[in-house]
Amino acid sequence: MKPAINGILTIAITALVWHRCVSAQVEHPSTSKDGSMSAYASCYDKSTGRLVGSNKSVTSVLVSPGGLYRAYAESEAEASQSPNTANPECQNTSKLFVSGPNGDDFRPVLVVKPSPEALGNHIDLIDWSPDGNRLLLAQGVWQWNSDAGGIIVRIYDAESQALSRESLVDEAFSRYVGKNCAGVFYPVGFSSSGQVVVTAGPDFEVGEDKPVEDSCVQKKGFWLLDTLLPAVSQLPETYIVERYAKVLP
Repeated sequence: MKPAINGILTIAITALVWHRCVSAQVEHPSTSKDGSMSAYASCYDKSTGRLVGSNKSVTSVLVSPGGLYRAYAESEAEASQSPNTANPECQNTSKLFVSGPNGDDFRPVLVVKPSPEALGNHIDLIDWSPDGNRLLLAQGVWQWNSDAGGIIVRIYDAESQALSRESLVDEAFSRYVGKNCAGVFYPVGFSSSGQVVVTAGPDFEVGEDKPVEDSCVQKKGFWLLDTLLPAVSQLPETYIVERYAKVLP
C-alpha cells in the first residue's frame, strides 16, 4: 500500500508548511530494481493493502562528478501492533549516507524518524551538482492510510557537511509572489551553472479541480532556484534537465 499524499499536514519543524499534493504528481527518479534512486519501504502488500511485515529499501550509490563523494539512502519500514490501537501500524526511518573525499567510510548525514503525525517517510536521491560538491534530494513525509504528507527539497553540501533548511523552496516562491505560496514542488536536477531545478505545480484540495486560494503556480513547469537569495525564475517548457552523477548498481 503506497501512501496517499494529498491534504495538509502541519508540524512545527522550523516554520514549514507541507503542501497538498496528488500522488500521481510525485515523480521518483527511478523505481527499477537496478539503479533505483528512491529509498521507499512499506509494510503493506501493494495489491491487497494487507500488512505483511517489516521491509527495507536501499538505493544504488550515486557518485559525484570527479568521484570525490558518494551517497546512498535507505528506508526501513517497521510493522508493529500498538497496544493503544486496534489496527497494526507501519513506521519508517530513512537515512542518507555520504562518503569522501578521501575514501572515508559512509556516514549518516540525515536521519528522518517517524513522528505521531508522520509515521511514513522516504528519501529520493536526485543528482550531484556539476562541481561535485552538492547533493540534491527529496525528503518525503506522510501519515500511513491518510491523505496527509508532502515533499521537502533538500541540498546537502559535502564540503561544509551542512543540509539546507527545510523551508528553502517555500521561502523562495513566497518571495517571488510577495506572499505565502502554496504549491507542489519536487527537485529534478541542477543547471549547468549549478543552480537547482525544481518542478512546481498548482496546489489542490482533495477532490477539488480548482487550485487553492494561495496556490501561486497555476500550471506545472520547470523553475530555477537560487539558493543564496533565495529566489526563483521560470524556465521554458522545453527545458531539458541534465545529469552529472554516476550511478553504481
